[in-house]
Amino acid sequence: MFLQIKTPETYITENGIVARAGEYISAYGRKAFVISGKTAFAAIKEKFIGSLEKNGISADSVNIFSGYPSQSQFDSYAAKAKEAGADVIVGIGGGRVLDTAKAVGDILGLPVAAVPTVGATCAAWAAVTIQYDDIGRFVNFRNNAHSARLVLADPEVILRSPVRYLHSGVVDTFAKLYEIRPVNESHPENIPFDVALYASGIAFDRLVAKTISAEKDAEKGVFAGDAKDVVDSIIYLAGFAGSLHTELSQYSFAHPFYHSATRITGTHEKLHGEIVATGIIVQLLLEKKPQEELSRALELFRSFGDLFSLTDLGLGESQEELASSVSFLAKDIKTSFGTPWTEDEVSNALLSADGIIKDFRK
Repeated sequence: MFLQIKTPETYITENGIVARAGEYISAYGRKAFVISGKTAFAAIKEKFIGSLEKNGISADSVNIFSGYPSQSQFDSYAAKAKEAGADVIVGIGGGRVLDTAKAVGDILGLPVAAVPTVGATCAAWAAVTIQYDDIGRFVNFRNNAHSARLVLADPEVILRSPVRYLHSGVVDTFAKLYEIRPVNESHPENIPFDVALYASGIAFDRLVAKTISAEKDAEKGVFAGDAKDVVDSIIYLAGFAGSLHTELSQYSFAHPFYHSATRITGTHEKLHGEIVATGIIVQLLLEKKPQEELSRALELFRSFGDLFSLTDLGLGESQEELASSVSFLAKDIKTSFGTPWTEDEVSNALLSADGIIKDFRK
């Protein structure tokens, strides 16, 4: 058995942890190169910078990120960090920022500290960087040598962000279970997949049980146990499930669908999990799952506002545009990701899912 595991060295979820970030980052370096989203930095700037200064960390290099995690971004930031004499890279924000910070750290051989400010993905944990071109089309997976060495997740910061991002992360976490399950079923003796399936199942159950109550608490200014469990499910449990790399891919269909969809620029207004949710519905059709399971998934995704038709995703307003997008996706998914289904099967499932989702939302 081949097994490679890449995880952070330290993961902390704690309300107010951004105000103590310097205590932990100081174990990795004293000259920080910060890459942050504009809104993310504004949300934590005062407490975060104060903590760095209190712990003797220079943070003169604060860079506000925009765009996509592309090679040109990686190279530009790496050159700036090297010129600044940085010895630790700090990423603050969502998946694009954190993926960029991880790639920069990988290029320079420097440790990375990740401070997620939204719960939209498990990017803070994952060693891989999802690389795009400069206009947002998926290019490849950059397998970094390490995950972020340190992850500081503040439930209060994350639950104060727009709920759309949290719901995207919830559905992206659901996808771990849906995508790992068929691989596990076809390889029942594979222990890492048993572990990954178990972890993703815990995350799934906790998010179903606790997300809405955590959101209601957050509206009242309460960020207690449920908020922490939601954050841990999206970042830690989903991230851990994806950390177990074997010779088999964990991706069945939903994520290949996402990666291919980004190559159509009309999809760029949607979040990762919003596109993945549609991919899960298509996957269930491809797997020929019973109607009751499909209905449960449709209802579940609708409850989190993440149930979108192909048209909603930006794959074409007219029938001609939609047919062209479907044809492209079916071919790209098959050739780029090697799914076990034929192009015709993928095309038919995409169009069926589009109709089913539209009918279900009436």
